[in-house]
Amino acid sequence: MFKSVVYSVLAASLVNAGTIPLGKMADIAKIGTQEDIIPFLGGSGPYFSFPGDYGISRDLPEGCEMKQLHMFARHGERYPTFSKGATLLKTWYKLSNYTGTYNGSLSFLNDDYEFFIRHHDDLEMETTLANSDDVLNPYTGEMDSKRHAREFLAQYGYMLENKTSFPVFAASSERVHDTAQYFIDGLGDQFNISLQTVSEAMSAGANTLSAANSCPAWDGDAFDDILSQYDTTYLDDIAKRLNKENKGLNLTSTDSDNLFAWCAYELNARGYSDVCDIFTKDELVRYSYGQDLVSFYQDGPGYDMIKSVGANLFNATLKLMKQSEMHDLKVWMNFLHDCDILNYLTTVGIIDDKNTLTADHVSFMNNTYRKSWYVPQGARFYTEKFQCSNDTYVRYVINDAVVPLESCSTGPGFSCEINDFYDYAEKRVAGTDFLKVCNVSSVSNVTELTFYWDWNTTHYNDTLLKQ
Repeated sequence: MFKSVVYSVLAASLVNAGTIPLGKMADIAKIGTQEDIIPFLGGSGPYFSFPGDYGISRDLPEGCEMKQLHMFARHGERYPTFSKGATLLKTWYKLSNYTGTYNGSLSFLNDDYEFFIRHHDDLEMETTLANSDDVLNPYTGEMDSKRHAREFLAQYGYMLENKTSFPVFAASSERVHDTAQYFIDGLGDQFNISLQTVSEAMSAGANTLSAANSCPAWDGDAFDDILSQYDTTYLDDIAKRLNKENKGLNLTSTDSDNLFAWCAYELNARGYSDVCDIFTKDELVRYSYGQDLVSFYQDGPGYDMIKSVGANLFNATLKLMKQSEMHDLKVWMNFLHDCDILNYLTTVGIIDDKNTLTADHVSFMNNTYRKSWYVPQGARFYTEKFQCSNDTYVRYVINDAVVPLESCSTGPGFSCEINDFYDYAEKRVAGTDFLKVCNVSSVSNVTELTFYWDWNTTHYNDTLLKQ
């Protein structure tokens, strides 16, 4: 009901642009110049490489041969969701109805500014060449995914030389499906690829890429008592500063919070955002840490349940690794959501679960959980299984950077010897029980993830959801 109401409001409020706006000549000087802000946008902004690069070469260690590869990628850059779009519109209405002349960091609104959400149909969707607000926008999800495909071929294309037919798996969100299709398009027409759309509805149970959706026991408010302790007076300060510069504006802390999201999604849609220049560097740091906190306690290691949620997919990929010699297919490609990736990496232990984030202050030295580093729009991580002489190893590559397992990295290229890895993985999933912890039986009788093994006979083609 809520979604339909939001949709109706937006349908009545937004004007169909009809054609792609050419933008102003000033756009040329602005587009692509705000990359230093992107890591502070909590994963809502465009893709960027993992900043915690340890300098390890991504190349396969000399004399080694790749035996199996798992790819997991988030959907590309997008417009806001229906609910977020509705909240942004409330702030936009307040700004657009102001009768005075804007001063200070809002003065760009005097210059024939057009709101970046131009059509209600764009909400929830990937930014593309067709719906972008500027033809020069370098951050569309469409181009990001196609560029990722070309980078994939440059790095791992040799693994597909003798395999022209293979599946690509995508969660049933329309934007995730579209990202997968753009990636397939970017690979070129030399392949016969079967796009398998796997349900992310509750009824999918364990047979899904999005186990959190099949987890009715998950509670997004479970740690509100902790999250409410975080000092958000910086949002009040932003509102006060803008109101002081523009008498009678009456922005609130909620509006300030909306402006951060506005900045991120406008970058996705336009390639630059004057809204991003409203904030001081200190305010960006405080906002970023606030996003880390929420994610840590909802989708990461701060919530004990998450290891069991992520174990559903992690256990399946472990099974694929152990069966690698049995499978003709050596590359397994998957497209899903940011929370699915965070759940998985939490189970693996790539995301540090030894230091609990505090809401008492911005934690610097003890914070290795930076949401935007792991799951910017278009995020991607790879599990590499390779053989050197008679020994086999595993390592992870996250957003272009090799990120070793802290306790198992003595192999070539800071990898983990395969038997040590299996021992490590067994300890990580010990005590996890997705079906029981999540009470899956209350929404589904599907108790096993099977799509990796039965895709060829079942062919997954679930109905696409605009969410």
